[in-house]
Parts: sequence; structure tokens; C-alpha cells
Amino acid sequence: MFTHAQIWRGIDRLASSQGYSPSGLAKMAGLDPTSFNKSKRHSPDDKPRWPSTESLSKVLNVTGATMSDFIALIGDNDDEQVRPTANDIAAQAADILISTESVLFNAQKPFTYKSGRKGPVYIDCRRLISFVEERKTLMDFGAQKIRDEIGLKNIDSVAGGETAGIPYGAFLAERLNKPMIYVRKKAKGYGRMAQIEGLLPEENKKCKKPRVILVEDLQTDGGSKKIFINALRDAGAEVKHAFVVFHYGIFAESEKNMKNLGITLHALTTWWDVLAVAKDKGYFDAKTLKSVESFLKNPLQWQETQA
Repeated sequence: MFTHAQIWRGIDRLASSQGYSPSGLAKMAGLDPTSFNKSKRHSPDDKPRWPSTESLSKVLNVTGATMSDFIALIGDNDDEQVRPTANDIAAQAADILISTESVLFNAQKPFTYKSGRKGPVYIDCRRLISFVEERKTLMDFGAQKIRDEIGLKNIDSVAGGETAGIPYGAFLAERLNKPMIYVRKKAKGYGRMAQIEGLLPEENKKCKKPRVILVEDLQTDGGSKKIFINALRDAGAEVKHAFVVFHYGIFAESEKNMKNLGITLHALTTWWDVLAVAKDKGYFDAKTLKSVESFLKNPLQWQETQA
């Protein structure tokens, strides 16, 4: 008997063998183009959805493949993707950040931050949205972490924080097949005077507060999250989780602020992961790596020594 994953793998491979994406194959077979989308392979409460026998019959007919051909595609071949662990995700995400130059190291000409402080590292998650394949990989990782660490049955809506969290909120809402809203830093001064855009129901299907996960691009010490979380809670939402692509992971205040807000933070990668990958792959010279490590261990002391 075949598993849910095997059946869908067979459809993916059949599509690929014909030069189509899964949605392209569905359209060619006269089905809804979204029928085979990955976001539809699980229900909103994370229960597996199977393709119908009629759908399978149509794709076999249009491609000229036999059931024997399809079974051969299902087989447990060596090229089956291995589900990445949390450590795998952290390392691959860090590598993507480096390769897309979304993180930069420069010990000789330190970066000046919004706070006025200086440091040898810089992160720009907004840059990532322009890299299609890398963005797809990161968002697939994000969806996996949210499924594994929170569970789809515990999420009613995905909220993007203005502004950098909005695209990531949209990417993840699509993958998780969840409604999306976004939160402004402050209410707009015209029209409905709304701070939350989109539809946030007063209650979910269980007649309880809608459960919302806040999505942003990154977190330093977590202080800015309070504005978004309070706005969502004031609007009647239950907010217990936040997701970011990147967490600095070097400020003790971050953990403290999340605890005070009653939030569990979920992140793909941190500065420590980026440093580990940079060392392992020799992306920067030894002097730069040493300076970066010194900064990550004690940012204030590093700045004092550079003065």
C-alpha cells in the first residue's frame, strides 16, 4: 500500500517527466490548476489530502502513462528528498543569506546601525525577496518549522508586520493555506482608521479568539514586536507565536522581551549559524571572522575597542 507522500511524489515526478510543473500537469489534464499545489496536500488542520482516482486517471490518460509507469515513479529511490532537520535548515538558510549578500561582514569599515552603534555585520532580509529560488527554499523551510513547532490546527491567520514582514507573511500564508492580515505600526489617519488590514474574525470556528502568528523579517532584541502584538490582541486575537527569517541571537533582551510578551519565537537562522557556515566554507578571511566572533560575543565591548 502506498503512502500519502509516495502518491504525491509520483505525481510530481510524472509532471517533471513531461516537462511540466504539478500545476501545469493539472491544467493539461483539464483539472483546476491548483489541484496539485503543495499547499493543498494537507487540510488547514494538517490532515493529509489525497488526489482522487478520477484526477489520477486523467493525468495518466493525458500523458499516455500506464499505472505501471506511475508505480515505477513512486518507488523509494535514492533521490527522494530527506526532510531537513532544524540544524540543516539553520545552516542552509545561513548559506543563502551569505550567497545572496543579504548578510555582510566588514571588520575594517564597520556598519553604522539605526541606533547609532557600529558593528562588523549587517543583515538585509528585504533583499531576499528578489531571489526567487532562494526565497522559495527559505519559505518552504519556514512552513515546515511552523507545521512542526506550532501545528496548523493552532493557527487561524498569518499576520505580517509593516513593512518587511508583509511579503514573508504572504509567502507563508500561501504555503500554509491560511488567511493573511497585516499590521501597521500605527493606525492610518484616514478611511477606516485601521491598524490591521484584511479580515480578522471576532472568533474562529471553535467560537474562540482567532489564533494569529506574527511574521516579520528579523528580530534583534524583540522590542518592536510589542506594537504589533498589542494591536492584534487589542483587536481580539490570541497571539502566542512569532516567526522571523533571521534572529540575531546575541542579545539577552530578546529572550526576556519574548517571555514578557508571552511569545514563542521561531526563526530559521541566527548570526551564530551564519558565522559557523562562513568559517566552514571559508567565505571570509581569518581576521574578519575573528572580529565578527568577538562582536557577537560582546557587541558593546567590541565597539569600545574600535573607538
